[in-house]
Amino acid sequence: MKTWIVVVNRVEAKVFESDGKGHKGDVKFVQKLENPRGRLKSQDINADKPGFSPGVAGHGGTKEKAQSPTDRVSQMFAKRVSDYLEEARHANSFDEVVLIAAPQFLGRMRSMFSGPLKEVVSMEIPKDLGPAVTGPDLRDRLWPAPEVRHEL
Repeated sequence: MKTWIVVVNRVEAKVFESDGKGHKGDVKFVQKLENPRGRLKSQDINADKPGFSPGVAGHGGTKEKAQSPTDRVSQMFAKRVSDYLEEARHANSFDEVVLIAAPQFLGRMRSMFSGPLKEVVSMEIPKDLGPAVTGPDLRDRLWPAPEVRHEL
């Protein structure tokens, strides 16, 4: 069984593959998707202030956006990762997916998945592991080695 482990936050997504042998199996790096705009703050994404709009009877007001610029960038990246996983599912690149993401990003991802893609998600872990995660780190977190008992 081929398992994809997707570690994602608003800045990047790393895809790893496990051969399904638990702690004894290999976890190999497959792909990295980057979102450099995910590092930016709202004021850097949208340098302009909200626009001015004349209102009824000459009274003006500002037009506020319903979604913050950082949320919009995060939403677009979640869609990109979701589309990537959907294409990989169609190509039979994996049998199941383990999704590890910051809690808010996990919700965004989940809302974009098709029914068939949701069905192959075998585990969700609401945690931001950051960019330094490696295959062996993931193997040890997901499939810890069985404890060895020493009888005296």
